[in-house]
Amino acid sequence: MRMSAFPDLAAYFLEMEKLVEAQPDSVVAEIARGAYAMSPRPRVRHGATQGELFAALRRPVGVTDSGAQADWMFVIEPEIRSLETFSRLAPDLAGWRRSTTGWPDLDATPVSLIPDWVAEVLSPGTESFDRGPKKDAYGQMGVGWLWLLDPDKRTVETFSNVRSKMIAGPVFGASGHISAPPFESLSILVGSLFPDG
Repeated sequence: MRMSAFPDLAAYFLEMEKLVEAQPDSVVAEIARGAYAMSPRPRVRHGATQGELFAALRRPVGVTDSGAQADWMFVIEPEIRSLETFSRLAPDLAGWRRSTTGWPDLDATPVSLIPDWVAEVLSPGTESFDRGPKKDAYGQMGVGWLWLLDPDKRTVETFSNVRSKMIAGPVFGASGHISAPPFESLSILVGSLFPDG
């Protein structure tokens, strides 16, 4: 019987997923293009920034006063799974646009419908993973846009997907306003996303 020189990457990924599912709630476990990473739950500053961004986007584009359904749906820390890229990620915030990808199944975990946009709030323990394997995985998965928020530097970096790679766009400082795809019609004060404490 002839043995293949190449590993069964799909089987390897499925084994890694068992590790992800076995972790306690106090741990964030993810797989990015076959690379497994584990980190503790982030500090409160991280969660406050996450909440401020959610509120800043949901008000103008995620809800409507008329009762009609909004175009955007935002979800905090959904699990996104892509067998094609051997990735299972939990972005800090993800957005799906009804008019492009549609909305995910609200009862599915993990979600297989790739978001249009994701945001990550950087922390000392996760920054290298977020900027490296995770960013690359988002590009290959087909996420359209990525924002990286840095609570310590009080900046927002923006990236756009060009041929499955996340290409850096404008960086916005605390005194500026974000106006970047896919929310270029908005003008969000960057400093308002980073609560003082």
